[in-house]
Amino acid sequence: MVAQGFVVDLNKPLVFQVGHLGEAYDEWVHQPIVSREGPRFFANDVMEALTRTVWWAIPTIWIPVVCYFAAMSARMGLAIPEVVSLLCLGVFLWTLVEYTLHRFLFHIKTTSYWGNTAHYLLHGCHHKHPMDGLRLVFPPAATAILLVPVFLELC
Repeated sequence: MVAQGFVVDLNKPLVFQVGHLGEAYDEWVHQPIVSREGPRFFANDVMEALTRTVWWAIPTIWIPVVCYFAAMSARMGLAIPEVVSLLCLGVFLWTLVEYTLHRFLFHIKTTSYWGNTAHYLLHGCHHKHPMDGLRLVFPPAATAILLVPVFLELC
């Protein structure tokens, strides 16, 4: 794909290339490449591995976390109906937040180098490579990195 004299080389790591597309990024990212094999994001093998996650890792990681906090809430004196109500409220609020992020943040039009790069890394790859089964969910390693400041603030 040629945009403003720049060609994205699909045989090289993509994350730091897509920023160079500028205003042509939106058109490029919405022309899907249908292939079960996803592209390489980073040259560094560790960074690359952190971007790939099987879908079932998310419930495997988060269901025990939710159960732990529900049990802690009950041990701290909340009645079971209150715990269940709060769990239902949490599911509803998370669904609303996730939809809002997807609709308004992940579909924002970007033209800057870092805007295009961040958009591709967070969501654009889903549009460009929709059949990549290892990038359907947000990686737990990235979640942990994003949650560290929140955790440190709460402690």
